Amino acid sequence: MKKTFVILLLLAPVYLAAQDPYYYHTIHSSSLGATYGRTYKGHYAYQLSRLRQLKLSGIYVFDEYTQSDGNRIKADVYNLGLQFQYNVIHAGNLFFSINIGAGAYQIRAGDLIGVKFKETKVNFLGGAQIEYYLKKNRLALLVDYDALYFPFSKLYEVLHVPTAGLGVFF
Repeated sequence: MKKTFVILLLLAPVYLAAQDPYYYHTIHSSSLGATYGRTYKGHYAYQLSRLRQLKLSGIYVFDEYTQSDGNRIKADVYNLGLQFQYNVIHAGNLFFSINIGAGAYQIRAGDLIGVKFKETKVNFLGGAQIEYYLKKNRLALLVDYDALYFPFSKLYEVLHVPTAGLGVFF
């Protein structure tokens, strides 16, 4: 009886994997995504392996805030980044991924009295993505969260970029 139980335990992972013959992230597939929040974001992703993607993203953020002295700052942030994305959770049609990478940004800002500011430097990106497939390997709802880290900027240190939209896979 114990031998049978041990053999069944050893074969269980093989049997369970055989129950899901279809996998959404096939090697060498690509995707295009467009998401929106307080920003616009577009990305292209290339599937390197079943769990890893190489992701090229373009982000535009319009930011507006008031400083402690009452001065109002308006800024346009443009970011181009290259990230490695790793799928960490897969449950049916739902995927959760984390990503990390680097990029370049340009900030154009101005205030109420006409002071202009422009900056172009290197930055780092990190974040997470949720994909919920509406149609297998073709169309998915995307929810993205990116944190843009600007270690060399005079205006920002970290900029949080939550977005939601659609992804097309081919």
